[in-house]
Amino acid sequence: MDKQYYYQELAKNMRIERARLNISQLKLAEMADVSLDTINLIERGVGNPKLCTVIAIAKALNVDLNTLIKL
Repeated sequence: MDKQYYYQELAKNMRIERARLNISQLKLAEMADVSLDTINLIERGVGNPKLCTVIAIAKALNVDLNTLIKL
C-alpha cells in the first residue's frame, strides 16, 4: 500500500469520529490545538501530518490512535 492509502484512511476515520461527536472542523482544531487549515487538509486526504499532530487529534476525539490509522 502506498502512503496515499493511509492519508485517505486517516481522512475518512477523522470525519467519522468528528461526526460521531457532532463537532465542526473548527471545534476539532481548537480542541487539538492545531490550525483549521491543518484539519481541513488532513480530512481532504492531502495533508501529511506529523505524528504529534495525529496524536493530538486522536486525544481531542477521545479515540485510540489505532482508530484513526488502522495498520
